Amino acid sequence: MDRCDNRLSFAAAKKKVLCVGNTVVDCISIVKKFPEPSKPEKCGNSFWQRGGTAANTATVLQNLGVSTEIFVMLSTNPMFELMLHDLRLRGIETGNCPRDESNPPFSLVFLTKESNTCTITNCTSKFPYVTLEDFKKLDLNKYGWIHFRGREPDVTTSMMELVAAHNAKHKEKKIFMSMDVTMELTNLWPMLDLCDFAFFSKQLATMYGWPKTREACRRLDDLFRQRNSKNRPYSVFLWGSQGAGLLDQDGNYVRMHAYKIKRVVDGLGAGDAFVAAFIYAMYVRERSVTVAATFANRMAAHKCTKFGFDHLADILKNPEL
Repeated sequence: MDRCDNRLSFAAAKKKVLCVGNTVVDCISIVKKFPEPSKPEKCGNSFWQRGGTAANTATVLQNLGVSTEIFVMLSTNPMFELMLHDLRLRGIETGNCPRDESNPPFSLVFLTKESNTCTITNCTSKFPYVTLEDFKKLDLNKYGWIHFRGREPDVTTSMMELVAAHNAKHKEKKIFMSMDVTMELTNLWPMLDLCDFAFFSKQLATMYGWPKTREACRRLDDLFRQRNSKNRPYSVFLWGSQGAGLLDQDGNYVRMHAYKIKRVVDGLGAGDAFVAAFIYAMYVRERSVTVAATFANRMAAHKCTKFGFDHLADILKNPEL
């Protein structure tokens, strides 16, 4: 059995994974060093590609053989047709996505060789987000895992409540819920109370002044305990080149070290690759959280060795998972 058949056989018995959030046009410039004010900087290469957390996560999962669908607002602008064509070629379902005539959202991305950093400016605020009314049209029986973007708290909380109500009626066919957390926590607690897994960003920790993984997980545990929530998710703090921190529902902390690579070629989307790999290991391969996090760290590192996501399935040649 070849590698492609192996990928498909692992996920054959699993329902779809739905990724809710956004997809954008990434305008990428590769520079030697980050531009200084009022000083021109020569660009080594420049291109644009499809981006956005939901689309990226779905792309990685689809490359790993998982049947995947995105639920995002799509632009009818002719420029965006190329993005839709790419999604269709990859087999990522978009049939339930609403459309809007507004210009597509985009991000300006600088990949800086000198510092191996990725700087992103998001230009998405005026583009509409998916609505609860559109979400209600979905047949939830099709999905085994739904991954949400931690934004638009009111509508996203209502979506998650619909999934929770569905789970209450179909306890033997539970839909797992996970979410990305990159913004201030105040309005996100109702969503965190509903999901099974939450992925927190290092940027969030920096915003709160939490300097290290252990400190971030300890402070997060304190916040969960203060709320005395009936349900709290298994929390994963993504820490870039330093790996990740795991915090279980009882407040136990585990540090997962990153995998080292010789050279960073492209770090854009490494966090999305981590999340997708974690979902794959937990949902498709039914591994433990620590094994899933180890695999996700490997995947995030492997993603950085080349541009894009098409090389990521090569990691399945390794029999460790």
